[in-house]
Amino acid sequence: MTSELSCYGAQVDGVADLVGDCDLRSPAEVHGWFRLEHEAMAAALGYSQQLAAMLPSRAVSSPVMAFQQAGLEAYARSLQHSAKQPESQARTQSAVLQQLVAVGRERGELWRVSVDPTTLPTGACYEDQGQALRAFYPDTAPGYFGDGWDGPRPRAESACGWQTPLVLHLGTFPWVYSSRIDAVGPGARWASASVQPAVLGLQLAASLMEPATNLRQDARQVAAIFHHFDTHTQPLLARLPVFQSGRAEAGRLYRRGGFLYVHQGSLQIAALDGPRGRLPATAYNHILRRFACFFAIRRATLRALSSLPAGVQELATTSTDPCLREQATAIRRVG
Repeated sequence: MTSELSCYGAQVDGVADLVGDCDLRSPAEVHGWFRLEHEAMAAALGYSQQLAAMLPSRAVSSPVMAFQQAGLEAYARSLQHSAKQPESQARTQSAVLQQLVAVGRERGELWRVSVDPTTLPTGACYEDQGQALRAFYPDTAPGYFGDGWDGPRPRAESACGWQTPLVLHLGTFPWVYSSRIDAVGPGARWASASVQPAVLGLQLAASLMEPATNLRQDARQVAAIFHHFDTHTQPLLARLPVFQSGRAEAGRLYRRGGFLYVHQGSLQIAALDGPRGRLPATAYNHILRRFACFFAIRRATLRALSSLPAGVQELATTSTDPCLREQATAIRRVG
């Protein structure tokens, strides 16, 4: 039987399987799956304690939105004691992120958004001590999500020195840059005393698990980025042993269930080193899980499409993604 994800590449079903199936027609499955995934996200980004205090204690009518709202509020609380950026930078980042999401929704490209910064009202620049500075890092070198920037240059002169497009991989927030993947995640630093653009970044990443938002994203873009990530990480993973209970060494890094695992030690200090730079184990696990969740929800949405609201079905049948459009049209015809 042909898989719902087969037209996106051979490995896509496998990555979706890492987080398991979720029957969107079953309230119990939806509640359990989304709770588990939000807890995994909180553990990776360091707000588990705050999330535990906010998760709904019993079944609710809309668990998808309830878990997302709880996660965003918990993450916002966790940022209150983090390092702060200049207020002007955080305000610019917030404004730019809102504009990028609007552009991404129009293009069906929310996972990775790209724009000429000189076309934005702020120019993606902020003022600090009388100097115009770029609000984001110019991500141009080959990295784990792509082969780097190859033009064209911005159409207008930039007040703060932009010579390339502004590109952000919001689907894997807070690891938003292809060539700058550190232990914390650059997006986690998007906060100031009064403005927290990092929460906007997390909101977008988490929203891609919502069926309607998931369908707005052209999955061909996500698949291309995943295949690039997979191609450049598989040789690094091949050097690691597979975890075997009873034979593992304390403190050693292993492959376990598709993810990285340190036996009797901290994943925080483990990393993979390759030609495209150092890839912290925590970053690898979170990034892989974001791909897995996206495709798991895409598959689940297609399987439950005939029982979902008409507006959601319409998103699928009118999508610019031919794989999605053809499958959705066939499902509606049979239904």
